[in-house]
Parts: sequence; structure tokens; C-alpha cells
Amino acid sequence: MKITELNLQPNIEKALTEMGYVDLTSIQEMTLSPLLDGFDVIGEAPTGTGKTAAYCVPMLEKIVPASGKVQALVICPTRELAIQVIQEISKFAKYIPSIRYVAIYGGQKISTQLRGLKSNPQIVVGTPGRLNDLIERKNLNLSNVSYLVLDECDEMLEMGFIKDVNKIIEKVTLPHQTALFSATISPEIKKISEKYLKEDARHFQIKRTPSQDNQISQKYVFVDEDKKKEAIVNLLSSLSFTRAFVFCRTKHKVMQIEKLLKKNTKNDVVSLQGNLSQNRRDKAMKAFRNYEANVMVATDIAARGIDVSDVDLVINYDVPEEDEFYLHRIGRTGRVDKSGTAYTFLNQKEHFLVKKYEKMTNCHLDEYTINKGEAMKKYLENLESTVTSDLADEKKAIEEACESLSKRLGHEVDPIDLAAALLKEKMADPDSGLAKEKDYSSAHNKSIERNKEKKRFVTDPDNQRFFINVGYEDGANEDTLKSFVMKYCKGLELDDFADVYLKGTFSFFEVPKDSTDAIVHYLEGTKFQGKLVHIEKTERPEDKEKKSFNNDRKPYGKDKKSSGGDKKPFRRGGSSDSSHSYKKRRY
Repeated sequence: MKITELNLQPNIEKALTEMGYVDLTSIQEMTLSPLLDGFDVIGEAPTGTGKTAAYCVPMLEKIVPASGKVQALVICPTRELAIQVIQEISKFAKYIPSIRYVAIYGGQKISTQLRGLKSNPQIVVGTPGRLNDLIERKNLNLSNVSYLVLDECDEMLEMGFIKDVNKIIEKVTLPHQTALFSATISPEIKKISEKYLKEDARHFQIKRTPSQDNQISQKYVFVDEDKKKEAIVNLLSSLSFTRAFVFCRTKHKVMQIEKLLKKNTKNDVVSLQGNLSQNRRDKAMKAFRNYEANVMVATDIAARGIDVSDVDLVINYDVPEEDEFYLHRIGRTGRVDKSGTAYTFLNQKEHFLVKKYEKMTNCHLDEYTINKGEAMKKYLENLESTVTSDLADEKKAIEEACESLSKRLGHEVDPIDLAAALLKEKMADPDSGLAKEKDYSSAHNKSIERNKEKKRFVTDPDNQRFFINVGYEDGANEDTLKSFVMKYCKGLELDDFADVYLKGTFSFFEVPKDSTDAIVHYLEGTKFQGKLVHIEKTERPEDKEKKSFNNDRKPYGKDKKSSGGDKKPFRRGGSSDSSHSYKKRRY
């Protein structure tokens, strides 16, 4: 079906034509007409098949620009998807006069979003948490919404947002049309659709056919965990690609791999992970979309719902936690009528996943061996700018080293031999000189002894343990970490700290519980030597089994004596007053 066959408003058809829309995709052809006719719709289709246009075009057809009321609401699981949807709406609505729309999501200053709402938008796109926040503040009124969209409903279910979504929809009191779109429709989502959609709702499903799956060439690489950093550098150095996604399971791994690739490849690398501020996330996405960066390292959650064209390479550095995530990851490439390649790193214990992924995708996975020779060649070719610089000192050092090695080994070692040895060492350990997770056990042992001397190593019931993403590799030591915390929490003193434990990229420390609110409020989002700080409450690993019960099998907090006998709780400054509070400490 052609766009021109839908009888759309001239302003909308003009914008779509300028965007290159001619033929409808399968999901658009199925859902556009029923939505335009006012039916509720549930649409299941893989990522990259045009679902956003499928629900946005009917929405714009139904909006009354003269009204200053919110008439359409799109609920998305992530802020990246919300921003993406708003960007698409802005293109579709380019020629519609007086149309206004706003994105509502966490991580952005709420004052910015309040200004957007004061402009009386007809369309609101947002994430569940921030939408609920503004509804409770009485800043967002949904009583005039007549067009509701739940986008990527499977992800909202997985991320635990359904209760929040229910609260939002309760505020949509006007009879309304609902569109539910998702990459997969599980039994749970079917139950949800029965609650949200009318009985005559139209159901449509698009599944990837074998021919579509074959647009994505899937390969696996057997590699041990301790060799994966070398493998990712060699793989990216040996392949030609336009843009690539590299997926890791944790935000800390994302940070490591981003740093690794920036130092050891010639690619422009950015990342998406939960510790980034919204401003830095926006900058990363803008750079990736505008081809200023060609590699995006991300976690599954951070990359949810992102639709970027011309991604022709996906690398699964870690296998995903959920099998379904594999489909989401490789679906970042091979979108619509384009092709791409997905590589997955597997250790020998994960070999069984090959058959599982083949069954899920109806596509064969080929084993791939990384060509180290090609990686070495590309690495050397990328030294062009270095070769043209002044290398007098380096040449002299090589001549002296060759002379010394020749005498010690009893045969001539020439510069070619030395260069080859250096290249072999470099390619075998691309992480050399980078922030490796070093062994800091000796430093921690000293910390343990110091705390034992203070008789405070055993977790005091009045203390709270914290995790902070700052460690030795960020320039921290025990003294600088304490000073940093005290800088933002003025009431704390050196003697308040217990069991300060530093690792390479993170640390733990304990302070009195009455400091908890101040620690979380004032430290989160600050910067330690340029690094964005993330802090959260945690507990000692050895204390986890004791979390609920003490030795008498009584819940903690119910019987003070059972948690320490006659031992008095720790009080700052030796005070016996047990009424310390956040307000009294005046942070």
C-alpha cells in the first residue's frame, strides 16, 4: 500500500513524502487503517519495522490543534525511546500549524518539563515514573486524552512499570482509543490488553520470516573470559563497518570496555549506562546518531527502544541475561530492508546457547575465528599520524635496546625483531596501561586491621554501608575518599567512618545511619575528579544471611538486646543520646 492511498491531511502527507515514505511497511499497512477508523489496536512486530509511524500518523490526524488540552498520551519504558518518539512526531507534524508536544522523563530538570506543559501541548510522551510524579503534583491533567499509546509494552512489563502504567491510565477518564505496540506479545501482555483495549480491538502480528532473519548474519566466537578484552579490540580492528553496538551485562563493564576501545582502537566510542547523567546520555546519543561516534557500548536497559539506522554490526561482549534480550540486541541491525552482522562471545560452558539462538531466530550461527593478522595490519596502518611525528628519542632507544639484547642473547636483534615483539605483546594485551582491576587486597587488609584496632570492624547496628563508584583508578585513597564525602556532608567527621574498602573502580564505606539521607541526597550526581558519582546503600556480603534474623531467630530491630547484648550502640562524639536525626546534623 502507498502512503497516498490513506487519504491523509495534506500537511501530514507532505511531511511523510519529504521523509521518503512511499510504501508502507507490513505493520503500518495492517494497523494504520484500523487506527484511522477509530479501532483499538494491538500490534506485535520486531524492532525496526516502523511501529512509531504506525501509531503517530493516526494520532496526528485526530489532534485538534486549536485546543490547548492534552489529547494524546504515549507511554514509553525508557527516556531514550521517549525522546526518539518526540523527534519522530516533530518530523511528521512539521507542517501542522499550532501543534505542540512535550517529552516527560526522569533525569531531566523537572522545571524544563513544567515549562513545556505550560505551553499547553496537545501531545505528551513520557516514562511512567515522571508522568506519575507530575500527575500527583497536579501539573499534568489527562482528563481530555482521547488517544492513548503503550509503546514497547513488553519492556515496560519486564522493567516492572505496569503498576505505574495502571495508575496513569486511571487518570484517562474520557472515552479513548488505545494502541498497544510491542516487539513480543507474552501471555502477561495479552491479559493487560484485555484490561486496556475494547472487545472489538484488532490484533495484528508481524514475525520475522527466514528471509528477514537472513538479513542478519549471526556468528559466535569462542573466547575465554580473560581473553575477551583482547578479542573485542582485535575484532573491531579487523572489521569494516559503519556503526556498531557493543552490549555488556553491567554498567561497570560498559565503562571498562568504553575506555578499552577508546585507547586501543581508532574508533570514536560512546556509551550508555545507568550511571550517566541525562545530559551525557543525550550527548552520547546525539554523537552516535550524527555519525560523530561509530561505536556505542551499552547495557540492555540503557539501549532499549533506540532506533538508529545504518547500524551494521552488533557485538555481544557478554551473553544477555534473558534469551529474549538476544533478539532485541541483534535487532539493532538488519532493520527494514538492510543487512548486518551479529557476533556473540561465548565460553565453552555457553556452547549450548548456539542451538538455542538458532531455534529462536530460524537462522544458522556460524563459528568465527578472529583474524589477528588482519587486526595487526589495521593497527599498524592506523599509526600514520604517529609515524609522521618526531621519533628521534624513540629511535635512539630502539637502537640501544637492540644492541643490549644482541649482547645478552648472543645473536643479532634488529629493529624489525624488536618491533615485531612489541606488536605481539601489544596485541596479546590491549588492556596494558588501562584501568585493570588490580589486586588491592593488601590495602584492604590494612583497612581491616585499622578498623579492628578501633573495635569497629563488626558492622554496628547504627551504621549504614554504602557503595560508591570511585576507587583507586579514579585517584582515590582512603583519606581523599573520606574528605570527598565530608565535603558534601558537612556534619560528618573522620571518626564516623568505618571499614573503608577501596577497589580499582569502586569502594565501600560505613557511616552512622542518621547520615543516610544526606549521603544519598548530596553525593549522588556529584563529580570526583571529573567522574560522575553514583552511590547507593548496600550491606556486608557476610551479613546477608543475617539480614532478617539474629542468633535468637528474632527480626532485627524488634529486640535491641539480641543484636549486641549490653554493648552500647555507636554514637558520634560519645553521646548517649539516641535521638540523632538527619535534621539535627544540619547537612
